[in-house]
Amino acid sequence: MNELNVFCFVTNIAVTVLIGAFMPIVPILTRKSFLFGVKIPLEEHGCEEAKILIKKYIATCLTGTIAILALNVAQFIAFPEMTLAATMYFPLLFVAVQMAAFVPNWKRAVKLKEQKGWKVSESVFAETKSSHSRGNLSDLPWIWYAAGAILIFAGAVIILARYPELPDPMPTHFDINMQPDAWSDKNLINVMALPLLNFAMLAIMWFANVMFVRAKLQIDAQNPEISFAQHRIYRRRMGNSMGFMTLGIVLAIILPGFLTVFPDLNFPFWIIMVLVFVPMVPLIAVSIASGQGGCRIKANMAALAQNPEKPDTGKSGFEGVSGRGDDKYWAIGMFYHNPDDPAIIVEDRFGNNLGFNYSRLPVKIGVALLLLALAAMYAAITIWLI
Repeated sequence: MNELNVFCFVTNIAVTVLIGAFMPIVPILTRKSFLFGVKIPLEEHGCEEAKILIKKYIATCLTGTIAILALNVAQFIAFPEMTLAATMYFPLLFVAVQMAAFVPNWKRAVKLKEQKGWKVSESVFAETKSSHSRGNLSDLPWIWYAAGAILIFAGAVIILARYPELPDPMPTHFDINMQPDAWSDKNLINVMALPLLNFAMLAIMWFANVMFVRAKLQIDAQNPEISFAQHRIYRRRMGNSMGFMTLGIVLAIILPGFLTVFPDLNFPFWIIMVLVFVPMVPLIAVSIASGQGGCRIKANMAALAQNPEKPDTGKSGFEGVSGRGDDKYWAIGMFYHNPDDPAIIVEDRFGNNLGFNYSRLPVKIGVALLLLALAAMYAAITIWLI
């Protein structure tokens, strides 16, 4: 049996199990003041009705995961030659599973809030001046990105130094045994394609980390100092996890590039997969342990004392954002759209992710370009597979 198909099948199963295991715990990571995108009183989070909704969500996630696992197995048995394509498309099915699990429970949460007559403040962010100023770029773990840039530059120099000795045509694609199975004309564009792609990836990951550091996170009005300390710890943990993952991806892209200029170099394909997937483990672990905005971190005043920047806990220090806590600005509890809020990046209401204010023009343009890029990438790869 084709080794590539077997490898892709194992990868599909692993990815399905990983996503399927993570989805049911998302409600636990979300702030207790939100129930499936609906703002509720903090003390009502543990009510019996809320627990029932969470159980329904978990049941739908598990059912969807089992169905995708069965589909993976059926596809591999009946159409093994389509396994590589399945690696691309089957994970997208989790978007449908997520919507099927979330949207009905969001509707139930809206009705529950109406039936119970729960009243909550529309000012979901009780921000201090420190929180409003967001993180400082000095908090960014530059060492990971500097190391990545040095590795990419060094790799490019080595490739260029070997350029005169390369055959024409030169190998540019390798199978699962890391043997060349496609060749291209010898030119600088083909030689530098991977280093340039690597640099672009590094820039994107760096920008994502910058946006994370600069995003405004929610401050707990009842415990602003503890909440602020949680934010500092959360940003540091997530920033380093994202940087570590970026460095792994940089190395995973560099290795195939060396095969082009060092044809005698031999290493197993699984090393590349380890470099891609293993660095994701700390990021997932930090996300689970920290919760949304670091709300699960056991921060204390000792941790705060180590931080020279403290929140202004006086009344003038709070700048609540009216409207962000109003359910009407959150389409299906997921997508924030408030033209009166100048913020571009906000905390999501489900999980521990950051989201966007979709009423802002830069967000509309950015999301549209991203969707077009993804569609173009999938179309190109699909054509290549066919």
